[in-house]
Amino acid sequence: MSGRGKGGKGLGKGGAKRHRKVLRDNIQGIISALENVWMSSETSFSYRLIDALREVTTSSSANKVEEGAGNKSETKNEEGNDDDDNESNQLNIREIVAYGIGNFATSSFSAPMLQLACVLFLRRRAASSIITDSNDDDNASNDNDIQDVFKREQDQVPIYYYEPCILPEERDLLEIFHVAVLEKNEFGKLRVQSMRRQDGEKASATTTSITSASKKSLFYMPHCPMRLYCNVLWSHWESLDSTIIYGNSFHSYDERTLSEEGRTDPTNGILRIIPCTNEIPIKLRGNRRGDELYDALNHLETAFNDCNIISFMVDKTSDRTRPDEYFASQDNENGELSR
Repeated sequence: MSGRGKGGKGLGKGGAKRHRKVLRDNIQGIISALENVWMSSETSFSYRLIDALREVTTSSSANKVEEGAGNKSETKNEEGNDDDDNESNQLNIREIVAYGIGNFATSSFSAPMLQLACVLFLRRRAASSIITDSNDDDNASNDNDIQDVFKREQDQVPIYYYEPCILPEERDLLEIFHVAVLEKNEFGKLRVQSMRRQDGEKASATTTSITSASKKSLFYMPHCPMRLYCNVLWSHWESLDSTIIYGNSFHSYDERTLSEEGRTDPTNGILRIIPCTNEIPIKLRGNRRGDELYDALNHLETAFNDCNIISFMVDKTSDRTRPDEYFASQDNENGELSR
C-alpha cells in the first residue's frame, strides 16, 4: 500500500489524455522490462518471483507424483518428455486479487506503478501457461491489438483489484488493461468465490488440462496493513490450501509482536497461522542498463522490500482454529481499513 495523490487532475481534457497515454506507455514498458530480464537472467527479481510462484503452485501435483511414482524426474508424458520440462514455466494460478496498490498515476516509476506493472506481468506469465498463442503480445502493433492481448489474459487469469483511494484516471487505465475493479470496500473479507460471481467468472477452466480445483488464488498485497492480511486469512481460512499471498513477511510480524496483548489477540490470524506458513523470500536486484524503463527496476526495493511468497502447509492448517472476525470499527490505530 503506497502513495496517494491527484494524478492528472487539472491538466485539462487534452492534457489528461496525453498524461494517461504516457502512464500507459510507461506501465507497458515496465512490463516488457520485467519480461526481458525474466528471460535473460536467473538472478533477476522477476525470474525469482516467477520461480517461487511456480514452486508453490505446482507443489501439490509434484507431491502426488512423488507418492505414486517415487521420483518425479523419472516420470514421462505421452510424448516421452520429462513432465518437469513441461512444468518449468507453469503457473497454476486461477485468479489474482490485488489489494491496496495505491495511486500509480501520481508520478512516473513510483512504487505503486511498479507494483501495478508487476501484477500485470504475473497475469501475463500465468495466462501464457494456458494461451497457446501467447507470443502474440510481441506482435501487437497498435492500441486495439494490445488491448486484445490484455483482454485474453484477463479472460484466462482475471485480476480483481481494489484500492480505496482510486483516482478516475486510474480507473480508466485499469479498463484499458482489462482489470476488474471491485467497487465496494469489504476490508479484505470478500471471498474469491464472490469475486468470480461478480465478474461472471469469465475465466474458462476448459482451456487447460489443469482443473480449476488444483489452481491457486494469488493475493497480491505488497506493503498492505497487517489487519488486511488478517481479514484475508479469516475469510479464506477453510481454503488456505489453495491460497497464496505475495506480501509482507508473516515471520517479521511474528518477530515484531512482543506484547502479551498482541500475541493473544484472538483476531490476529497471522500469529495463529505462523506454524503452518511457508515463506520464500524474493531477493531484489536492480538492472542498471541506462534505459529509463530498465532504470525503473532499480526502485524495486521501495516497491517490494520485505515481501515474500507465502503459502500454507495443508496438513497442519486443519488443526488450527479460525481467528475471530475483525471489524473496521476496531481499527483505531491508523484507520487504513476504514477508508
